[in-house]
Amino acid sequence: MDSTDLTPQRLQYGERPSQAGMYLGLFHGRRSRKEDMDDWGFAGPVLGPLSYCHTTYMAYVRLRFIRGQDARICCNSVHLEVDLTVVEDMIHFEGAYYGDWTVFFVTLEDCRRHDDVFRNKPRINLYQWHDHLKSAPPPPEL
Repeated sequence: MDSTDLTPQRLQYGERPSQAGMYLGLFHGRRSRKEDMDDWGFAGPVLGPLSYCHTTYMAYVRLRFIRGQDARICCNSVHLEVDLTVVEDMIHFEGAYYGDWTVFFVTLEDCRRHDDVFRNKPRINLYQWHDHLKSAPPPPEL
């Protein structure tokens, strides 16, 4: 994403959003349910910011966008609520199937940082949200 372009755009998983909030990131993508996967597949979109993300019986994932503009950009929908279908344990979205997804919260500190003109080395605005979990402490035992 070009930092000088102010037109809102849908992000790919791994890109930092410019707004704080909750997001759904799709990854481990494939074009066919039967595709033989030797690797992780491709990165999918980052959808949000969301007010909620709800899954029912692994049949669909319901998203509610905070703003109508984000629903249009992310899902080409005029509705704030959007249902994503789950097919054979994968989310089906825009002709692709995603075997992994993550719901994550982006703080202001984690948002996309502006490109600085004075830096010799540009800032890195990539972030793998699921990798952040590897360093998280284990939950306390009850």
